[in-house]
Amino acid sequence: MGESIAFESRVRHEHRRSLERLLFFNGCQNRVLHGIVAAIERYGPPEIVADGEFLRVRVAKQPDVQTLFAIDALSGRPIGVAVYLRADLEHVTVLHLGISEEYCAGGPQAATRLPLRLMRELRRSSRRLKGVRRLHVLYGGPRLRNLA
Repeated sequence: MGESIAFESRVRHEHRRSLERLLFFNGCQNRVLHGIVAAIERYGPPEIVADGEFLRVRVAKQPDVQTLFAIDALSGRPIGVAVYLRADLEHVTVLHLGISEEYCAGGPQAATRLPLRLMRELRRSSRRLKGVRRLHVLYGGPRLRNLA
């Protein structure tokens, strides 16, 4: 299964419903609800916007956010998303994180450890930015916060 997950900075327009489920209608959100509410109050809610034939996520109060998607390589469907920004010269902050329910802890694909893989990919790409030393996750379990 590991080979069938790709990491991309954009997702095709036809996968809008899957992206909406990840960000807004995700059954795993109740596990980190307080963190989600705090992130939205501080930075604003995520919003899906069209960018040509692709979709991206923006946050009203943070125009410079970026997105990393975990994509099922066979279908092109997004199964994970991390919305992040470079908070300052040394820090990248993950504002929002969505993992498809089947990949969450207790789901049938939990063994893929998608949340950790998504954060490791984000950390790997952040290291290429000059000066970035830490990855900070606003909410999530202790394993995700300690990964940074």
